[in-house]
This record gives sequence, C-alpha cells and structure tokens, in this order.
Amino acid sequence: MKRLDPVSRRRFLQAGAAAPLAGAACAGGAAEATTGAAAVDIYQRLGVRPFINAVGTITVFSGSLMSAETHAAMEAASKSFVKIADLQEKVGARLAELTGAEDAFVTCGASAALCVASCAATVGDDVEKMKRLPDLTGSKDEFIIQKRHRNPYDHAFRMVGAKLVEVETADQMRSAINAKTAACCFVRSHHTLGSAVELEEYLEIAHAAGLPVILDAAAEVPPAENLGKFVKMGVDMVAFSGGKNLHGPQCSGMLLGKREWVRKAYANAAPANYFARIAKVGKEEIVGLLSAVEQYLAKDHEAERAEFHAKLDRIAKRLEGLDTVVTELIPNNDFSHSPRLSVQWDEAKLGLSLEQMIDALRSGEPSIEASDMRRFNPPWKGLGIFPYLLQDGEEMQIAERVRAILTERV
Repeated sequence: MKRLDPVSRRRFLQAGAAAPLAGAACAGGAAEATTGAAAVDIYQRLGVRPFINAVGTITVFSGSLMSAETHAAMEAASKSFVKIADLQEKVGARLAELTGAEDAFVTCGASAALCVASCAATVGDDVEKMKRLPDLTGSKDEFIIQKRHRNPYDHAFRMVGAKLVEVETADQMRSAINAKTAACCFVRSHHTLGSAVELEEYLEIAHAAGLPVILDAAAEVPPAENLGKFVKMGVDMVAFSGGKNLHGPQCSGMLLGKREWVRKAYANAAPANYFARIAKVGKEEIVGLLSAVEQYLAKDHEAERAEFHAKLDRIAKRLEGLDTVVTELIPNNDFSHSPRLSVQWDEAKLGLSLEQMIDALRSGEPSIEASDMRRFNPPWKGLGIFPYLLQDGEEMQIAERVRAILTERV
C-alpha cells in the first residue's frame, strides 16, 4: 500500500489527521434529524419490521447503530470526490497511530479483511499470481489452524483457494508446517477460549518458521485495549469488524498489522482489479469507520459498562416477585460478551416454554429479539438479554413485556 513520506505523514497528522471529520461536525444537525421515528417510517413503507435488539451485534440483525457523529462524517464524505488510494493512505496512517500498528486500511468487513490477508499470505503482491487467484498453482497454499478454531466464517481463508490444515497441539503445529505452508490462522472469540495453543505460543512457532499469523478478531472489542494489544504481541495481520461494538458502518472493517503484510494485502484489495475487488469499500465507509474508532477510543468505557449493568438491574428489579421467576447475571470469561442477564422460570408450572417466550416477544409490539441461552457456547439456562444495543428506555419495554407474558400464564 502506497504511503506518505515521513515529512508528508507528519504534516498530515499534525495538520488534520481527522480532517475529513472536521467538517462533519458542522453537519451534526443533519445527522440528528434522521431520528429513530423516521427510520421506522422508512421500514414500514417497505414492509420491513424493526425490533428492539436484546441479542447483540450479529450480522443477520443488521449489526449495530452508528452515532450522530459517524452519520455526519459519512454525510460529509459523500459530498466530494477523492482518490480512494489517497483516502485509504491517510485513514490508514491515522488508524495505525491510534492502534500502534505499523500499517492499516479499511475493508468492507472483517471477512473481507481476512480474505485480503489470505491473498497477501499466498500470492503477496506478485501481479501474475494475483491475476490467477483463486488458482494457487505455483504458490504456497496451506494454512495451519487449530481444530477448535474451525467455524463457518473461515471460508474467508479458504475462498482464495487455500487448504486449512487442522492441528490440536503445539507439536502437531510444528509437524504440519512444510514448504506449502503460507500462514498460520488464529481465531479469537468466546468459542476458542482455552485453546490448546494460545496466541503467544502460536506466534512463537509461526515466526520461528518464518510464517505470518492472521488473526480473526472480528468481535473482540470490547475491551478497547484489544485494538492495539494483538499488533503489540506481534500478530502480522489482524481483522476487526467495524459494524459491531465499534458502532461503525455495518459494511466496514479494518486490517491492522505489520507494514510488509498490510501493504501486500492492500495490493490485492479494491480499487485494484484483482480477486478481492468484489469486496469494495467506499469513501463514506472509510471515513465512517475512522470516525467510529476515534469515538470508541475516546469514550468512558467504565461508565458505559456501568450503564449496561444498570439496564439489566432495572429489568431484574421489575421481574422480582413473579411466581417461579429468577434472574441472574451469566458468567462468561470473555469480557466482550458480558454482562448478560438470564431470566428463568418453571416452564411446566407456568405452561410457558422458552421457545414460546421468544416467539411472543418477537410477535408483539414492539417486536423484541432475545436469546435462547441453551444455544450459546458455553450453554446456559433461560432467556438471554444482552444490553449493548438497547436504547434508553428499551430495557423497561423488555421488562414490561416479559412480565406481562409471564403473568398471563399464572
């Protein structure tokens, strides 16, 4: 990826690292005008039903909500033409400064970031090989991955034509590395806690063999420290989603890491006309993602977390005294998936199953989406309520609806 010379970059950082965002502040009023009510009207005209999201930042539920500042930044970005490579260069420099990475650029999601990272590992910036993707003839075509880390999203690694080689121990990892190995992949999520080979050792083994490590950290925010933690540990390329708890554009993400590998990844990305051009990201998303990251790193995370707990406490308080009903905070070793509230009741006595409760919440007015905690990893009990995306007052709407459904059965 093309970069500024040191003097130019210094001037950029001093004179306006967030220059595209400065004008956006003036457009804040326009962003505020797009109220929740107006959004509901748009969906009603289309025949699409909005809902209160007590589940979380999952893609099928359209991710998260952006701030007025991010809306304004995207609106401002949409009013001028720029060269995408120039914009990526400047925004990448700012993201690198914010996270401590050597280099960075914005993608159209974490999956796209993993895809271009996979391109970098297999064909690098060799134009003839880039043109042949996903044909990896003449290129290294194997990625090492722990068996526990396999998941439906690892298609982002495989789509470039690479084969995933599963291992379960450090010794197996060392034995699996051969002349065909292009990279070692690691997935960081609540599903992979307690991996047989933890990230520190994984990096040591991979780097001893001269191999890059690609880290899928799509949902690993919070804590905010993770934005810089993994690159400081030595991860070569790490992917984050922009549309989850960063509250950036849903179709945004970023690839951070070592300059050598990030530049090779960007060589394969749009606007270049190679394999990953299909994963194009626009000027609005590039600026919006930067705005979201800047806001996220500046916010009071302790206060935000205290409010998450307060919302769950208000729900639990409203459900006190109901026949057979108990509430509890669900323990979870993964900070990014806590806190969570579980609501439990005697299904046989009340004649109400968990499935019926979820259906009743979904079909009511307003529609509410909550979770069956038996389906989570690790599994738990009862109705799961996650507070991260609840707007002010929505927690009480959930409490009243759950209370009404439960008392109708008594």
